Amino acid sequence: MGKVAGKNNWDKIGAVLDLLEQAKKEGITVSFDQYPYVAGSTMMGAILPPWVHDGGTDNVIIRLKDEKLRKKMRHDMENGIAGWDNFIDFAGFDNIYTTSVKTEKNADAVGLSLTEFAQKRGKDVYTSTFDLLMEEENAVGMVDFYGTEEHVKLFMQRAEMNVCTDGLLCPGKPHPRLYGSFPRVLGKYARDEKVFSLEAAVAKMTSKAAAVLSLSGRGQLREGNFADITIFNADEIIDKGTFTDPIQYPQGLCHVMVNGVLAVQNGKHTGALAGKVIKHKGVK
Repeated sequence: MGKVAGKNNWDKIGAVLDLLEQAKKEGITVSFDQYPYVAGSTMMGAILPPWVHDGGTDNVIIRLKDEKLRKKMRHDMENGIAGWDNFIDFAGFDNIYTTSVKTEKNADAVGLSLTEFAQKRGKDVYTSTFDLLMEEENAVGMVDFYGTEEHVKLFMQRAEMNVCTDGLLCPGKPHPRLYGSFPRVLGKYARDEKVFSLEAAVAKMTSKAAAVLSLSGRGQLREGNFADITIFNADEIIDKGTFTDPIQYPQGLCHVMVNGVLAVQNGKHTGALAGKVIKHKGVK
C-alpha cells in the first residue's frame, strides 16, 4: 500500500523514492498500491495502544471500563510506544472522523471529528473517545487525514504504482474511495490535472495490475481474453462521493462487462452476477 502516514513521516519520502530507484537499477521488480486520497480508513480501535487488543474484543471492552488502564492508554497515546503507528500522533483528534457505529445511542457521532464529538458530549476528548469505543463494543469505523495532494501525485506518477480502493464496506459513512477511487484517478488526476495520460491511468488499472498478479487472459482487450470491459465517457468520468456524503456512484460510467456479460448498462446495474473467484497461479 502506498502510504506515508502523517507529517512525522514526511521526511522519509525521499528515502522511499531512493529505494525504488535503487531497486529499478538492480532489476528488482517492485509494485505498490495507492488509493487517490489524502485520508485513510480503518476501524477506530486502531488508535488504541497495541496491548489493549491482547486477547480480542472482549478484553478491549474490559480494559476500557478500567479507569487505571484508561490512564495508561492515554499516557501511551500521548507519548508513543516504540514501533507503534500512533494515529493520534500523526493525524490528531481533529483529523479523525467517525464513519460508522453499531448502535443508535452514538449515531450522532457519525460525520464528526473526535474533537467535535467530545465537545458535543461535554467531555475531554480521551474520555469521549474511550466511552464511544466501549459503548459500541469497538465496532466504530473512522477516516483519518494524514497526507498532502503533492505526496499523492508524487507516488502516483511512479511506474511501480497500481490503483486500488482499499475499501472497507461498512454501515454509516465509509471512505469515499469505496465508490470513487478509479473514476477519481481517471477524471481528477489524468484528465484534469494531467499527472499522467489517460492511457497510463487505464494501464495501471488493467494490464499492469494483471501482470503484477500473474493473471492470464485478463487486463487487455485481446481476442481470447476474458471480456472484462469498462466503457466510460472520458470527458465526464469523475468521483462524486465526499467524506461527509461518500455513498455516491461516479459520473460518466456508461457500461461494465464482466466475463462477457453486461453488469452495468447505461449507468444502471443489470442484476447480472457473472463474476468468478480468481486464484493466483499455484493456489489450489
